[in-house]
Amino acid sequence: MGNKNNLKSPGKIFGSILLAVIIAAFSGFFVGLIFAPQSGKSFRSFLVKKFLDLIDRSKFAMIEAKVMAEEFIEKNLEKDSGD
Repeated sequence: MGNKNNLKSPGKIFGSILLAVIIAAFSGFFVGLIFAPQSGKSFRSFLVKKFLDLIDRSKFAMIEAKVMAEEFIEKNLEKDSGD
């Protein structure tokens, strides 16, 4: 009989835990918003503002990630051409 290793790699375990944490955080956020003691109109206004803020933050994060990736690629190209 072969020795089968059924353990997951640390990366897969971390990914699974991170996914569970993200899902739990978003679930808690939305449940809290749904049961918040506000009128429907002010709640919708609040929700729209939060979503727009989230969209702006995600756009900014994507731009930062793109700049960082371009800098990383540029540094590696310079390093490779120097050899």
